[in-house]
Amino acid sequence: MDDALVQGRLSDEAGEQKRAFQDARRAMSDGDPDRVEKLLGHTVRAGSTHPGVWRLWVRSAFNQGRVAVARMRAEQAVKARPRDPEFVVLAAQMQAAVGRPGQALGRLDRVISRWPGDFRPRLLKLNLLQRLGRKAAALRALGELRKRWFDQPAVVMAAAQFYRSHGRIRAAKAVLDYLLVEHPDHQQACIVRLTLDSNLVNEGDPSPVSALLTQTVNEAELSTVEAVELLQALKLTADPELSPACISALDRLSDITDQLSEHDKLTLFTQAERFGHSAAAHRALDGILNNGPRRVPVALALFRKAMASVGSDQADAVASRLLQYIPEAQKDSLAAEFSLHVDGPQAALESLLKVRRKRRSPRDALKLARLLRFARADLGLRYLRFCRKFWPNDNEIRLLHARLLMEMGQPDSALTELSSPGPAAKRNIFAHVRAHSLVESGQLHAARAELDKASAYGAAQGIVGMRLRTLISLGREEEARELVKEEQQRGWQSRISSGHFSTSLHGGQLSDLELYRMERASLPSGDHDDWLASRYIYAASVIIERHSEDGPLRNDSGQKRIPRQVFQYWNDPTPPPEVVDIMDSWSSLPGVKHVRFDSESASNFLRETFGADYERAFHLANNIAEGADLLRLCYLRHHGGLYVDADDRLYGDLDALIPADVGMVCFREPFNILANNVIAAVPEHPAIVLASEMAVEALLARDNENTWSKTGPGMLSRAVASYLASTTPTESADKVAILPNYVLRRQVQIHIQLPHKKTRGYWNAANTTGVDMSPFFTSASSQMAMS
Repeated sequence: MDDALVQGRLSDEAGEQKRAFQDARRAMSDGDPDRVEKLLGHTVRAGSTHPGVWRLWVRSAFNQGRVAVARMRAEQAVKARPRDPEFVVLAAQMQAAVGRPGQALGRLDRVISRWPGDFRPRLLKLNLLQRLGRKAAALRALGELRKRWFDQPAVVMAAAQFYRSHGRIRAAKAVLDYLLVEHPDHQQACIVRLTLDSNLVNEGDPSPVSALLTQTVNEAELSTVEAVELLQALKLTADPELSPACISALDRLSDITDQLSEHDKLTLFTQAERFGHSAAAHRALDGILNNGPRRVPVALALFRKAMASVGSDQADAVASRLLQYIPEAQKDSLAAEFSLHVDGPQAALESLLKVRRKRRSPRDALKLARLLRFARADLGLRYLRFCRKFWPNDNEIRLLHARLLMEMGQPDSALTELSSPGPAAKRNIFAHVRAHSLVESGQLHAARAELDKASAYGAAQGIVGMRLRTLISLGREEEARELVKEEQQRGWQSRISSGHFSTSLHGGQLSDLELYRMERASLPSGDHDDWLASRYIYAASVIIERHSEDGPLRNDSGQKRIPRQVFQYWNDPTPPPEVVDIMDSWSSLPGVKHVRFDSESASNFLRETFGADYERAFHLANNIAEGADLLRLCYLRHHGGLYVDADDRLYGDLDALIPADVGMVCFREPFNILANNVIAAVPEHPAIVLASEMAVEALLARDNENTWSKTGPGMLSRAVASYLASTTPTESADKVAILPNYVLRRQVQIHIQLPHKKTRGYWNAANTTGVDMSPFFTSASSQMAMS
């Protein structure tokens, strides 16, 4: 064959491969994985040698959650291009993704030895070492990268993230400044730099967010980088005085919605919703639904928002529309997430288990374990123990295992699980779970030390909130107020920095501490503990801590005083099936009487047993929870027994919850507050009588306190603490046993996530929306989105 003809054919093949690569890259950018697979599959089977084709082919499978397939493709790429270090690095990355980071590190060392002049294997090694929590080794790897490749943006960005994750904020800023001088349009660097600037604002200094809003809004045109930076500024804004500038920014961003990525359109939607800009929110939503959403996090966020706007009868239509463009490999797990929201954890678990897999990846295992955690926590714990043996180096699995250990009443085991260092990027979440485990076991001072150490590495909302609650519980009013001041000065969007902090639970408790200290100082000398405990949460918590048991009480001797009967409440005559299933764990107990009231039988019981004032108080409740709070106290006051919330499942031994020779059992929640989801008492126990009277008084007086303080755990804590401070019981029937919450958790799965809690009608709904999304899921809106 003529050499020119051969050369021409080779040139044509190279051109076809290049076109296929470019088309596939556009399809991936558009979120169309089916087209990506079709284009690349044909090209690979035809014997492509184009490096971009192989790279994209691996990434396509990985982005769809098909991790095992991605690893197989990466190994095929290594065989096809054995002299290209990029694909050996890619194969090592996939090896780590399937739960083998140690093997991946060994492979990277061999790659580094063979190709010492390539920075990419060293960069991945740095990433893996950080994920494994090996700080010293990661620091050495970073040092080698900085010496030779600090002109590479990826290396500079890795250095900035390393310094940031280890609390060296000023070093991170200096590195980012260096990068932005050379690459002013580096999007990730711009976003991280803005966030760090906001974190380091000193009192009296101008806000970098305010300056950016003013500057960008006045720009004639917005580049994509400027638009993304402006979105980040909106997310960080909490100052009400900046609202006009934020509205102007939303107007500008709304005009260029089509230029934004799907993720950024979602950010635009949520920020427009937050600032009450319906037109911008609708524009962003319309942009997402035009041939989308194609990414699971975006679809899931929209589903949760939509269910706060539409009725539950429209859930199937919303789910069907949002699943339309999701890659096939990810539809089943997303459908299970939708089912979790609408039908509950058991239905979601059954949905996910229908999907047959030869072998689950660590990410697949996490999804299954998460649903088991909500549906059957005892089985979830067993499954996670297996996962820990199979993937011992996976920090996400380790973290979920620790959380479930804590939730199942094993805080000491949770602390042991998290005793070795975690990855720097997960430092705050590891610290949060450790601190929560310490608080759960009553170690407030140790929890404070853990949170103080974590806060030194930068502010995180979960850490700040728990740290504030810990300071309040320890009576550190000045330090708590200083923390609030710092958070409000930082200006980030959070509950603490919002204008509604004083009416929040934390704000109310801080005010409670301040008023307690003022009143205590004004009282004459003498013992006023019982009176102060009846009025102030802080005073009550001190007494509760003093009277708490260190662990479960022995049950092998003595007389059981509390009647073996369980009382529960559901507002409607017929509870949903998932609630009935949980209640059955109590009603099916042999030899135990089970009673359930609805609103009508509750009203009749209160009127006939306690009189018209108690019935009127029940009907004056601001929500279902306040009425149920009163009812449980009155039922126990009259009949005795065990009250249990409808979302608490018994999986252990009922007798372990009711020790002998006591007349009342309460469980101490974190921060020395008494839980009211499970209470046991003999009839007419003085503390229960006092609590019921305080609840009735608050309801009849139409107190404007929140439910937690007025009739819930706050009020129960004050009543029981006041009783304990004023009385030294001599009869066993008058004694109160305050047990650690982990004693309850070892027998009962508490606060199960149920669908009714996520509806717009739920009394304490957290996921609400000010945007009516229902028109976007009708046939008319679908046609509009397609036009």
